[in-house]
Amino acid sequence: MITIGGYIHRPEVEDLLWRWLHNRVLPDDPERVTKLIHFNNIYASRYLGLWSRQLFTELAGAVTTEVSIKTKAELKDALVSYPHYHNEHIDELVRNYINHRELFYIETPIHAKLYFSGLGAEHRLVGSQRIKRARRLAEKCSRRIVDMIFGAIKKRAEDYADMRAKQFGIERSQLLTSESEMIHEFERAENRIVQDLRDGVPFPKVTAPPINDVAGLKVIIEPGQEQRLYDFIETRTKCDIYEIEPHHKKDYHATNLVLRARPQKRLLVCDPIDPNLIRAMRARGLWNGDIQKEFENFVYSGEDDVYIEIIYSSFGDLLESEIGNSMHETRISDQRSREEYTGHLARNIEYLVQYIFAFASFPSAHLDECAIKVWSYYLPDYFNEVMKSLYRIEDPVSY
Repeated sequence: MITIGGYIHRPEVEDLLWRWLHNRVLPDDPERVTKLIHFNNIYASRYLGLWSRQLFTELAGAVTTEVSIKTKAELKDALVSYPHYHNEHIDELVRNYINHRELFYIETPIHAKLYFSGLGAEHRLVGSQRIKRARRLAEKCSRRIVDMIFGAIKKRAEDYADMRAKQFGIERSQLLTSESEMIHEFERAENRIVQDLRDGVPFPKVTAPPINDVAGLKVIIEPGQEQRLYDFIETRTKCDIYEIEPHHKKDYHATNLVLRARPQKRLLVCDPIDPNLIRAMRARGLWNGDIQKEFENFVYSGEDDVYIEIIYSSFGDLLESEIGNSMHETRISDQRSREEYTGHLARNIEYLVQYIFAFASFPSAHLDECAIKVWSYYLPDYFNEVMKSLYRIEDPVSY
């Protein structure tokens, strides 16, 4: 179904998503969800942090400075404050950003770290690392599930068209079908799948493309210098290059690498877990034992390999992707607007997966049943109320 490559215990994550899609919630799922989300994020942040420090120090030829950030404004400000070089286009992008910062999605939240090298005039950003936020990861997972179900709906609609064609003794390609008939067959196929889910008929498990960008780095490297990155991967890490995908657009050029990494677990389990997270887990009544030990057991019992995404580009191209015509946030908005299937089933799957990922941080671990059934009809207002109630947010006045 859905493989999250940056996580360990991947089959268990997949099984949980699959069961909740079919409204099959187990009594120990509150604890399971919390461990799968929080422990995986702790582990991912540790192996990615260790990997990033080694890489950026190697590329910079000196020890780098690490700065945590929470909004995209901090990244964009760093880019325009410490340019690697100037040209007419770069200077125009920087001026436009400084004069109109509010147009550049500066409040977008991000869990990331920036890496700087040098002092004074040589002080500059060399790269960044980030763990994909739960909200964005939930959105990506739900889209993959929706695409699978959309494919199944189209296949079933085609089967209905085949049946009609057979009645006339012709092939489906010879069938003249009006737009209203096509809509009817699609709705009929959609309703059949919704009915199957309601009746507990398992949806066929179709393997979707894996999500391998949970843990990711962006590396600034100029054309002709890429071999330094590949040499580091080959000689200094226990990684295999799993995928290489160049991106060449009019205003933006970059290369995506997906690495299969094998972190040294013994180096990543010893540091104590953030006390605030431990208090949050205790408050939910989830663990009376040693949470640090639980985390160690979780890591050692999980897969040995994880997947890391690296995007490398020149300084100019990275600037283009943050404040230029190829701005990342604009590309995300465009992708959302082009989604092919947006019916109620698609919306409910998005609500459900958001609910699962957010559940790990709810103040209460109590769960009688899943609040989102994908076959039911809801307005967005209902989902808002579900989230408010689970976070114990009450309207101040009742009318």
